[in-house]
Amino acid sequence: MGNEKRLLGACFAALMSAGVGFALRGGVFDNWGREFGFTGLELGAIGGAGLSGFYFGIIIAGMVADKIGFGKVIAVAFLLHLLSAILTFLPGGAMDKETVYLCLWSGMFLFALGNGACEAVANPLVANLFTVNRTHTFNILHSSWPLGLILGSLAGWLLDDVMAVHWKIQLALFLAPTLLYGLLFLGQKMPRSEASEKGL
Repeated sequence: MGNEKRLLGACFAALMSAGVGFALRGGVFDNWGREFGFTGLELGAIGGAGLSGFYFGIIIAGMVADKIGFGKVIAVAFLLHLLSAILTFLPGGAMDKETVYLCLWSGMFLFALGNGACEAVANPLVANLFTVNRTHTFNILHSSWPLGLILGSLAGWLLDDVMAVHWKIQLALFLAPTLLYGLLFLGQKMPRSEASEKGL
């Protein structure tokens, strides 16, 4: 195809974006508790949405990717990530606590849903692109998640504990790898999955 390395880079950036966002969102729970008066139970429920959405995303996207193609699934994942950012950045001003909770919970869930969709595309896409040295390529791909966690945690610590930057600015950092994977996937031809090529 000729664009295998670019697509690998796009998948790498997508999973790294998930790790960065996961770490940053986990790091601002104390900020949300102070600013909005959430209890530990409420914060736990918001955090839970950031996990449960992943499973729905990977299952649903995994079931439809063969039929509609990798490109459409990754486009939906990208839109989910952007929508999650909008919802997460909405709280403030005179907004009541229940509305803030709904925004943050929904933003977390959609973020995780997008992460699951990215994962559902990245694994079979890389498997189709790199039939030789597949295990080595998967090792490269899956180093992106812990790398994202490390970068997000370091950035969150620096911006929150050292520089005392507002939590919205901290969370906005996850948009950098998100926009990167969107640009890398943009206009790229992707192979059909092995299952769809065999009519399964």
